[in-house]
Amino acid sequence: MVANLSNFFKYYNDKNPNHVASIGILKSALPPELLTATAPWVVAYRGGKTDGGAADLRNFFKFFSEKNANHAKAVAELQTAIPPALLIDDGKDGAKDAEWIEKFRVKPPAPPVASILNVPFFSQVDNYTQGERTCNSSACAMCLEFLKPGTLIGATGDDAYLRKVLAIGDSTNHDVQTKVLSGYGISSSFSYRLSFADIDNSLAKGKPVVLGILHRGSDDAPSGGHMIVAIGKKGNDYVVNDPYGSFNDSYTGSAMNGRGAIYTRAMLELRWAPAGNDGWGRIFV
Repeated sequence: MVANLSNFFKYYNDKNPNHVASIGILKSALPPELLTATAPWVVAYRGGKTDGGAADLRNFFKFFSEKNANHAKAVAELQTAIPPALLIDDGKDGAKDAEWIEKFRVKPPAPPVASILNVPFFSQVDNYTQGERTCNSSACAMCLEFLKPGTLIGATGDDAYLRKVLAIGDSTNHDVQTKVLSGYGISSSFSYRLSFADIDNSLAKGKPVVLGILHRGSDDAPSGGHMIVAIGKKGNDYVVNDPYGSFNDSYTGSAMNGRGAIYTRAMLELRWAPAGNDGWGRIFV
């Protein structure tokens, strides 16, 4: 099959490194006379001008517009002038596709995911009511503001979220949290069977995870119940926003110590998922 050059011009993305590389391959393979200022297709692209200098092929792709009659005419002329071997697309009988076409169609690399998500921090201790027991609401509010920035305004923006929660139920009720988040347009689900792989997969997708940990008692007999937000990793350990403060100082310091705190995997294995796949938490979809 013969490639339709117009489509390659149309869908060229200068921010796609594979597209840029493919045009470099094509430029190297084209006969030099097709890249001069007087090449018919170049003159047509430039609206009849012959004094624009040699063609920078990448710019011709970059600034192409299918609504520009000169551009459309130019690409049609190049289609007939280009060597047939450079237009082989999905070749049959053993014929290989043109190298530049193969490169053009390679999927671009996925953008890197931030190692630590920039999830805003809300403290539960300054909530307008029930500051000692509204960790679930403050944790969910952090995720809401991250996923829909500008929804909750100010350092106590979680108060607005908490009011909606208490209007229909209790902060500790996970179904209530799901409903309130849904009302903001955020889809999520709460599970009692999460694993560390679930946290890692969610973070890799750029989404935080609400975790329910046992934050009181000894490692041998952990107790309590508290909701935090996993926002990233450092090595095998997890970076969290803890709305009550930091487990690392036994919650004796400022609540702000919970912002970006590092909780070791060893601690979470004891206090979040002792069986490996029995962690409580909220996944955002």
